[in-house]
Amino acid sequence: MKRLALWAGPLLFVAVLFYWPLGSIIGVGLSGDWLQTLVAPQVSSAIWFTLWQAALSTAICIVLGIPGAYVLYRKRFSGQKLLRAIITVPLVLPTIVVAISFSSFRGLPPILLIIVAHVFVNYSIAVRTIGGVWATIDNETEEAAELAGAGRFRTLISITLPQLKTAVVSAGALIFLFCATSYGIILILGGGLVNSVETEIASAATLFLDLPKAAALAILQTLLTIAAFAFSESITKGAIGIEQVDEGGPRPQLDKRDWLATAVTFTTIALLTLMPILVVLVRAFVHADGGLGLANFVNLAGRGDRDLLNISVGQAALNTLRNVSISTTISITLGTFSAYLLSRPIRGKRVFAQKFVNRVLDIGLLLPMGISSVVLGFGFLITFGGGPLPLRSSWLIVPLVQALMALPLVIRLVYPALISIGNDHREAASTAGANAGQTWWHIESRMIRTVIVTAIGYALVVSIGEFGAASLLAYGDQATLPTVLYALISRPGSTNYGMAMAVTAILISMTFVLVSAVSFRKKPQHRPSQNAVS
Repeated sequence: MKRLALWAGPLLFVAVLFYWPLGSIIGVGLSGDWLQTLVAPQVSSAIWFTLWQAALSTAICIVLGIPGAYVLYRKRFSGQKLLRAIITVPLVLPTIVVAISFSSFRGLPPILLIIVAHVFVNYSIAVRTIGGVWATIDNETEEAAELAGAGRFRTLISITLPQLKTAVVSAGALIFLFCATSYGIILILGGGLVNSVETEIASAATLFLDLPKAAALAILQTLLTIAAFAFSESITKGAIGIEQVDEGGPRPQLDKRDWLATAVTFTTIALLTLMPILVVLVRAFVHADGGLGLANFVNLAGRGDRDLLNISVGQAALNTLRNVSISTTISITLGTFSAYLLSRPIRGKRVFAQKFVNRVLDIGLLLPMGISSVVLGFGFLITFGGGPLPLRSSWLIVPLVQALMALPLVIRLVYPALISIGNDHREAASTAGANAGQTWWHIESRMIRTVIVTAIGYALVVSIGEFGAASLLAYGDQATLPTVLYALISRPGSTNYGMAMAVTAILISMTFVLVSAVSFRKKPQHRPSQNAVS
């Protein structure tokens, strides 16, 4: 009963800001002819594109991610941490920035650009999730197989991949959801010629005011998310994180026998990660007349060609900073507390029932990760326009959505870290007379402090770059950097384009600094106890 009382804060936050709007969407969708809506030619085409491009993007990420995980986590070499930081930058970049980066390659087919952009964003999920588990696997079995005459590839297929199955499935499910709920990338790179479920929801809700159609598609997306989580849960049976407290014992040095995996990894990083980023950074300094200089950055003090923007980029940056401060504080506080409650050991006569409740709570808190911010923004529009919570007219609506979007990521980082350190320290502290609060403050929080710092960094950049909900909810003088970026890139004019490149370069630089700060810190070594769950 005491544990349930402690859950009141996180559950109330998620229930009001996620499940209530989601319920409103479902109610609107079921009130119309939702089945007829879903089988309409334009809608069914968008659904099919959403599914196949997400599946293809996921497959490419996994295929490229396995050698990347091997090189960056199973082996060791100079510059390894730098490469880990570099591949993580696209994951936490604002999607609008990613779309603008790839808009530089307009000569390519839109569908190809969309798929490459999705791989660009999600490659690090495969590498970090698979690599984080791979780093903790003992080397002895693989070494024995090689001594018995098995080659590297046969050892990988027969021995290593079965041990990595849960990590591969976990990464695949998350990547599929991120690709299926992508909005900014398809909106800009598709150019109106390619539509997905996301863009159909946005256009139905904002352009045509067809709320039943938008709600029907939101229901479909929710079911897709639940199915993906259910499939992942049925395979993984535990918490797979993307940040490790411990990476196992010493790793062997990269050698010439690893040439194929090394070549694939370095080529992928060079062409898929570095090239799009470098193109944007260079174009930020290119004038309209083709010369080089800081003119694009100087123009940020204005409002673009013909006063396109309602507010200056500086004002939008202040709005973003204010929103990010609030959203990060909320998501870190509630996310860390939720992870703490989920990680508590379960004892007593009703262990099975309590474990089942824990898993339900875990999935219930993670579900917002799989629902796009466009759907959440739409839900807020139809739920909080009046009544007891008229949030739609308040600027607070944007940071609240951002906190809701960052919350599952914080949990997914902190919860596996707490699980991995085991229960021995709690039992020792309890024997010494410490209560749960003292144990957390003096022992546990210090053991995972680097993971908490990582969670803060990721919550910051996720909130900075949130575009889907902000595009529906942030109006007039409450515009944020991503919405200002979209306004600049979607209107013709060399000044607007140059300003968009300048802002994009600034956001890329900020993201790299934040990611580097959490990637280069020294990790304390804590061996997982027997109670740890991989």
